[in-house]
Amino acid sequence: MSTDESVLTDLGLRLFPLYVLFGTPTDAWDIESERTQRVLAVHVEWLRGLERDGVMFMGGPFRAADYDWDGSGMIAVRAPSRAAARAFAEQDPLFVDGLRAYEVRGWQLNEGRIVLTLDLDANRVGIA
Repeated sequence: MSTDESVLTDLGLRLFPLYVLFGTPTDAWDIESERTQRVLAVHVEWLRGLERDGVMFMGGPFRAADYDWDGSGMIAVRAPSRAAARAFAEQDPLFVDGLRAYEVRGWQLNEGRIVLTLDLDANRVGIA
């Protein structure tokens, strides 16, 4: 265990390392274009695969105050290394098609709370 890790664990923090893929649209991004919409649909299927495979921890778009979307977003992934996380970013159809660039940074989840509600009869799951 490194000194940094021992300081964190001495503080009672859990070591839950993740990598965050910060996506930035390129000049080719145009939400109105057929190309962007087609690739975006493939991107969503790719994300569903990451989720299904247990790679994606969570992700979503960044939104402006008026809820407009410029194509930016983030995806937190479970990966053994920064290089492996970068490889996931480079598999994103938006990246492959030149519509998005990625910055990959390590992130350690320490705090937070997620509450799940499961309504069996209604067949509904909620997050609070």
